[in-house]
Amino acid sequence: MSIQDKFSGFKDAERATVGLALVFDISGFTKFFNKPDIQYYMTEYINQIIDCVEINIWGGTEFWTEEIAQELPALEIKPFMRKFLGDGMLYVWEDTEDRILSKPNFKIRLINRLWNLQLHFSKINKKLIEDIPVGDLPATIKFGIAQGTIFKLIENNGTVDCIGPCINLASRLVKYCQEINFIASARLNLPRKELETNGYFKIIAKELRSFENEVVIIDKQDYGDVSSTDKERLFSEI
Repeated sequence: MSIQDKFSGFKDAERATVGLALVFDISGFTKFFNKPDIQYYMTEYINQIIDCVEINIWGGTEFWTEEIAQELPALEIKPFMRKFLGDGMLYVWEDTEDRILSKPNFKIRLINRLWNLQLHFSKINKKLIEDIPVGDLPATIKFGIAQGTIFKLIENNGTVDCIGPCINLASRLVKYCQEINFIASARLNLPRKELETNGYFKIIAKELRSFENEVVIIDKQDYGDVSSTDKERLFSEI
């Protein structure tokens, strides 16, 4: 298929609203992409990984955290936009009339589900290797989440795109620390008690490009796995 017409341009930018951006990145995807005959199983791999991520949003059978697969219910609200990024995906939620993004329950459920997925990613690979003839599939998946202002851009053909600081921030977070596969901005405004109950804590990310000294949320266990050199270079404890 060829592109028949040039970009039609944007016709409108809607007023700023509150949004939530989620970015995931498949670590080592470039190496995987260079495997021989990749064209025969690349789409199968990408589809399966996206499906596992989206089970955490739209609901479905989750097989990676328990010995017996369980049904995950769908989240209360779904993202209005998703975009393939080459080695991962971007999802963007917009706040509802009842301001669900101001309530912690939805966000805690989302981050706990995603943290569990990255923790048990090897189990997903174990299932995929039954159908994909590559023994060294990408070993990790990384997630970055941020909340903040978003703007919807409407193209002349009706397509909706989205920009905003929280999208940029989520994109930075997902690549911030090699040893940490889940990191969220403290702009999610989650109560300290909720964070502590679920094993998370706040810390300053000193070297986050364009967002230097951003307060972020990470798992206590994950932080314990970071080398002393990277702790000193990348983080400052509050």
